[in-house]
Amino acid sequence: MKRIFVCLSVFLLIGQNIAVAQCCSAGNPSSFAFLDQNSLKAKSLIVSSSFKYGYSDTYYKGNKPEKVSFAAPYSYSFLDIRAAYGISKRITLQASTGYFFAKEQQNPEPYPSDLGYGLGDAELNVRYRVYKSVIKHIELTASAGIRLPVGVFDLEKDGVQLPITVQPSSGSFVYLGGISVAKSFKDNKLKLFSSIFAEFPLLIDSKNFYYHYGNLVNFSFSAAYPVHKLFNPALQVQAEIREHATREEEQVVDASGYKVILLTPQIESDFRNNWSVVMYLDLPVYRYFNGMQLASAFKTGITLTKRFSL
Repeated sequence: MKRIFVCLSVFLLIGQNIAVAQCCSAGNPSSFAFLDQNSLKAKSLIVSSSFKYGYSDTYYKGNKPEKVSFAAPYSYSFLDIRAAYGISKRITLQASTGYFFAKEQQNPEPYPSDLGYGLGDAELNVRYRVYKSVIKHIELTASAGIRLPVGVFDLEKDGVQLPITVQPSSGSFVYLGGISVAKSFKDNKLKLFSSIFAEFPLLIDSKNFYYHYGNLVNFSFSAAYPVHKLFNPALQVQAEIREHATREEEQVVDASGYKVILLTPQIESDFRNNWSVVMYLDLPVYRYFNGMQLASAFKTGITLTKRFSL
């Protein structure tokens, strides 16, 4: 899946005092993955690694682009690894973590870019198969988990704190939960997936930050139609809502929180026995931001997966 953004950054320009909010990833970037929505067979193991890249270059206020007198694009490059193991026919455990090669915020001239890199967050998740009907080809799965801020946080440069935008870790302990439904058709290759997931971050109270990300809810609907083992196309639509963030004394961060709709085309290729590669592209088709925030232009990634039967 699943892809999340919120932060605040202030630039002081020559001859002007312009405050702008920078939308950023609250933790490791999510990816589009059907495997993360279903329980695995007992004693089966899936190991995958993804490289992800994201880029943002346009400010939004409400649902309209906002013209600014400077260029300050933001980008990241990230590599993750995750493993999922089927303990039983109903219960699957999954763990993941990752490393940011770069989280870069380019600032207006003559200010240098802010650059962060290092270990990101770690995530632990348990999925439980609530219901499965072989006759109706339906599966219902519930999940719960936590995200741990084990990575690099409170980064400083020359004794000055770097903005939360470029910190590799979100700095926040997060509770996770979700429900997904998968449906396939006996006489058709078509597969449908629908899910709702939520994140509940806790307060960050660290050396440099006192910040509370808003809760997040993500709704998604996906369809996959295998044509050939080397060409399995899929399409996902996501609707994501992030609440306002808060600071000291429950002060609401005006330029935080959003509503976005994303369209994600994907191609999976099973190029070798128990090996597959997935390429995807996240494209925003609707964006609404509270205050002025830097909106994601696109996110893309490639995932290599290996399946084991133990």
